[in-house]
Amino acid sequence: MQSSSQPPLERGKACARCRAPIRVLIYPFQRCDGQRPACNQCQKADRAEDCEYMDGAGPTQNQMLENEIARLEGLIAERSAGSAPLTLHDPYAAWHQRQQAQRSSLDTNDPMVALVRHFIQHAAEFGFFLHIDRFLDKVFSTGSTHSNSLRILLNVIYLIGAKLSSNPQVRAHEQAYLTRALQHLPTALPEDPRGAIYVMQAEVILANYFFSSSRQLEGAYHTNAAVSIAMASKLHMIRSARRSRPAADTTTYRLPPPADTLEEGERINGFWTVFILDRCWAVATGSSPAFTDDEANGTLIDTPWPMHLAAYQSYPFPNDFRTTRTVQSFISGAEDDASVAHQSILAMHAKAAILYEGATRLASRYNPSSQAAFLSLDNRIERFKQALPRIERFDPSRVDVLRTALLVHTLAQCATIQLHTPIVQDRVTANSRTYQAAHAAVRALRGVNVAILNCVSPYIAILWGSVGKVIYQGLGTARRLRAAGAASTAQGMPDERTLQAELDLLVRAMEQSGAQIRAIRPNRTM
Repeated sequence: MQSSSQPPLERGKACARCRAPIRVLIYPFQRCDGQRPACNQCQKADRAEDCEYMDGAGPTQNQMLENEIARLEGLIAERSAGSAPLTLHDPYAAWHQRQQAQRSSLDTNDPMVALVRHFIQHAAEFGFFLHIDRFLDKVFSTGSTHSNSLRILLNVIYLIGAKLSSNPQVRAHEQAYLTRALQHLPTALPEDPRGAIYVMQAEVILANYFFSSSRQLEGAYHTNAAVSIAMASKLHMIRSARRSRPAADTTTYRLPPPADTLEEGERINGFWTVFILDRCWAVATGSSPAFTDDEANGTLIDTPWPMHLAAYQSYPFPNDFRTTRTVQSFISGAEDDASVAHQSILAMHAKAAILYEGATRLASRYNPSSQAAFLSLDNRIERFKQALPRIERFDPSRVDVLRTALLVHTLAQCATIQLHTPIVQDRVTANSRTYQAAHAAVRALRGVNVAILNCVSPYIAILWGSVGKVIYQGLGTARRLRAAGAASTAQGMPDERTLQAELDLLVRAMEQSGAQIRAIRPNRTM
């Protein structure tokens, strides 16, 4: 990063790579120093060969790529005119508006670029954990050769791009992209050991794709495939303070040491993304998580909590930094919750998933003899919820982060619902812990614009179903009390209008996201 003693570069003097839209938006404080032949930022990213300046004649390679994207956007807009498009919230929209007048079109035609662009706009909702800037550099660098594993990942990205496209002609090819991705997936790993991360990323995206299409069996299959790669690659032991046990069956997946701190960060974030997928969907499918976190079985999780990808470069781990029993330390309360608000949204998501799955598992075997474990976990959940930053604290312009923050808050509240359901059952009152948690989840939903929920994690529909069921039970209690001639307020229940308004908000959110609503509203008349 440029030191404070250096004068800022004149406008337009930065290299083409540092002026790229993705870098400007994701790294607004990482400035190009204008050094030649390669600036400081390109050298740090090991992309010195791509450092080029736009003070010569003719467009640079990066300019040509941006011009091509602009041209394809216009082409798609013309072809889809008159149709009802799926609204896509582009996190880079402000940059494109400022730069639109400077763009020119080219004669080349590559619709694949448009598909990648559609995907990137909603990458977080499909579990994309790679560094977007570096990934796009690798994909679109002129003359670069794509490995088999990278091509497979691109096929999956094209699939999601087609799914999200507003052009019906593009969407018509969705099944073809899916078929191609699935056909080539089994051939990836032997050729390129380092590419195992690309294959794991492809499995994560495919799992979310199938889950979002209500194809849970196929989603679970690809989740298990991602877990297998993570475990065989020992991603659960990154920076472990314990000695790794040798395994005879991991040669296919064995990763070479990371090339730099950013690649190590991608592996850490990739592990936790797969972990979250495994923990949450194990609850939905009624199965046990594949990540058992058991030292005897060699699955104890030592990998440190994930950070924002940029932080791995700005604040790299010391060489001797080691961690152990990451999940177990969190559950036991040995970890200070004061750090939660300063952690990455991915770390918050992982912790919420741990509590949610743990609450579900404990509730499934609840009996009076487990009261101590119940109270301990209940206290742990409440302390975590109190430490979470409120929805209002997140940047409203980052809809990807805002959607994930809503998911984390809802997941944490549903941990309370899962834990207390065996006690409360369907006798829901305003004082019930289940209703208090459901009410808090609806309050978090009110903190966002429902319009941004057009593309969300498929799991939030399951959580909304749990929240809606509790509110619906409370509404039933209030109506029964009214029918019996008793005032619901005397029984500690909110009035029916409040409950109905909360239920209706959930229904609107699920309708906006395209989710099924039968789980939360089985019958509107009682």
